[in-house]
Formats: sequence, structure tokens, C-alpha cells
Amino acid sequence: MARSRNIKPSIMENEELADLAPIVRLLFIYLWMLADREGRLEDRPKRIAGRALPYDRDADVDDLLNQLAVAGFITRYKVGDQSLIHITNFSKHQSPHVRETASELPGMEEGVIKAVTMHDLGGVSTSPRSPDSLFLIPDSLNLKKTSCSPSASESADDGFASFWKRYPKKVAKPQAVKAWRKTKPTGQLLADLLAGLERHMASADWQKDGGQFIPHPATWLNARRWEDEPDTCVPSGGADPGARPKAGDTRTRHGVAEVFTDGAGWVPA
Repeated sequence: MARSRNIKPSIMENEELADLAPIVRLLFIYLWMLADREGRLEDRPKRIAGRALPYDRDADVDDLLNQLAVAGFITRYKVGDQSLIHITNFSKHQSPHVRETASELPGMEEGVIKAVTMHDLGGVSTSPRSPDSLFLIPDSLNLKKTSCSPSASESADDGFASFWKRYPKKVAKPQAVKAWRKTKPTGQLLADLLAGLERHMASADWQKDGGQFIPHPATWLNARRWEDEPDTCVPSGGADPGARPKAGDTRTRHGVAEVFTDGAGWVPA
């Protein structure tokens, strides 16, 4: 039975949810209405399809649920022969009516987490989802790790530690790890990514105003910003790169070397 739930506008600001297809996002929102007061519901894809996506008959709801589980928005688990779903952070965002019937479904602590298999990453890989890596809204950062949830840094590619050490704005690490896994930088791609990071670190935008224009690492990775050609500014005399340029200052803009002059401003060198 569907229930009325409070869906916050900030759900549309979640970049991790935005990475999923629109139909997956729609299903996720409707799961909140199917869940009981503890955020649990039976894991029955055909029944869920009939209630949540009745006009999308071609949708593979089992696969859509797997995508949500991999992303950390739900947990699929089993207690005995019963397959169940728990919505991450449900109790944090919902205040069910006091007269709503108590949950009759067993919790995750009584069962076994289901491993999920994805087929859209160039191969088949099985991974238990990590409930503390992704959240419904940006400020939900307080889940405790469980034994089935390896820390972000432990399950990331080895190259992530080097990237994280160099990146100047160390915020939202779980999201950065997810973006790193999605990118899978190895070999030449890893070298290009780190070289691009060095270029950005030397850019005028990243150095001025205390680095306030440096994007979050996950945003930088998801947008493949290492492929950009940022403007670099090398002020004469070692001046603050955020200061007004003086005659003789040089920079590289869109791959072209420029020099600043009093009369004409920036001109090709």
C-alpha cells in the first residue's frame, strides 16, 4: 500500500542521484511511498513494477533496483527466504504519522546483504553496496560504517590516495571515491589526470581569493576537468596571482601564450 511521504526539494540537488537514469530516479522516489515506517519493503520487482511504474512495461525493475543498491540509495537483503529492501537514511528524512502501522518486516541486522551485479561498466562486476558512500541529500553525512561497508579509501583504486593527497580542496571524500571508481584512471589516463591536476593547481582561478573557485574533487572528476586548458598566470616578481596584472606578466590562455601591456592589456606574446 502506497503512503504519503515527505520528499525534500534538495533531492534534485544530489549529484550522485543525478548520475542515474531518469526512470531510476523516479523509481527511487516512489519506493519511499511503498516503504513502511522503518523504510522497509518487500523486494518483489514485479509487484514494485506494477505499483511504481505501471505504464513502463519494458522497464527491468530488478536491474533498476540493482542500480540503486550499487549507488548506495537502498540495501537489498534477505532474512531466511524473504527478500527485502531498506531505504538508506529513511528515518532521517521521514516522520511517519503516529497512527501508521508498525513495521512487520525484519531489519537488515537480522539478515544477509545481497551482492549486486552490474553489467554496464564494460564487464560484469559484483560488489556489495556501500551505504555510507552516498546519501539522499548533500548534508546527510552521519551514517555509521558497518562490517559489510568497506571504507571509501579501502575500496578505491590505489591511485586515489595520490590524487587525494595532491588535490587542494579535501571535501566530500566518499563522493570523490565514487567518481574515481567511475573514471577508473590507470596507465596513461592516470598520468593525464594527474598532469591536468597540476595545470589546474597552477592556474590563476585556483590560486586567487584563497582557492574559493576550486571545485569539489568529485565535481572535477565527473566533469573530466583534467582535459581542460586552464588559464595560467605567472606574475612578474612573484606577486599574488590573484592581484591585478602588471606590465610584463605572462599567462597561457586556451593554449596561447600572452603578455600583459599597459596600453593594450593582454596580447599574444
